[in-house]
Amino acid sequence: MSREPSLLATTIKAAEQPAAAPAARRNLHSAVAGKTAKTHHLPPAYWETLEEVSFRTRDDKGKRIPQERLVAQALNLLFAKYNFPVVREGGELAGRHDAS
Repeated sequence: MSREPSLLATTIKAAEQPAAAPAARRNLHSAVAGKTAKTHHLPPAYWETLEEVSFRTRDDKGKRIPQERLVAQALNLLFAKYNFPVVREGGELAGRHDAS
């Protein structure tokens, strides 16, 4: 009959093992490099409508407009409404915000 290793022996053995390497982030696709992701919990109707707008809306070249671009446009409309500077396509601010 074999004896199970003690809790201390199991803990020591686990501590000696190298930790699993974190997922490599340096190999990100160029489309997401330099960008951040945010998760917002909204009713499904918001996401369904966004998908529908993206599916049915085309740019000047007839290509579907990605949801990310539509959300960026919507955020810029929100920023403008509250007198905040909008963000240009490259990610830089288009104007300055008055801190009054």
